Amino acid sequence: MNTTAGSIGGAAVTTKVAMKMEDTMQAFAVRAACFIGELDMPYSEEFDGHDFGATHVIAHVGDEPAGAVRVRWFRSFAMPERLAVLQRFRGHDIGRLLLEHCRAMAATRGCNLLHVQVLPSGTAYWEKQGWRRLEPAEADVAARRMVAMVKVVDPSKPLAEMEEADAVVLRREQQLDASGLPLGTVTN
Repeated sequence: MNTTAGSIGGAAVTTKVAMKMEDTMQAFAVRAACFIGELDMPYSEEFDGHDFGATHVIAHVGDEPAGAVRVRWFRSFAMPERLAVLQRFRGHDIGRLLLEHCRAMAATRGCNLLHVQVLPSGTAYWEKQGWRRLEPAEADVAARRMVAMVKVVDPSKPLAEMEEADAVVLRREQQLDASGLPLGTVTN
């Protein structure tokens, strides 16, 4: 599913699923520029071992990669993560286009819900896109604490009220050892 939505300076803005290694490398390059370059995020935090089990959607302006998002799939929901748009392309709704591509893919896979975890400083952007917090704004305590937000895949089916414990919604991923097994797993 490739989508075209408008243009910037005469160049078409498109989104597509990364299907080739070149596409995936472009998505990684966009993320590295935004998160490691701009936000000084550690490499090990940005590239956390989930990239090759995820779907990557990339936005292009003409032939130039401009934005990317990683999507992980769960039983009944999808989790867009690592939304990144190169600085020179910001302000042109590329992030919204990437998230809409994710929503459309989730609908075709039977997902009911999209779930994201964002920094408190980014919640206004997501709320503007129609996302809802799972916890009230007063719960934002620390600057690096993540806020869980959700959005329904099908807007005609409103989201029921829901609350999840931090331990369930905001759980940390398992730490993997060099063998790829969870730490503490008995091996032969």
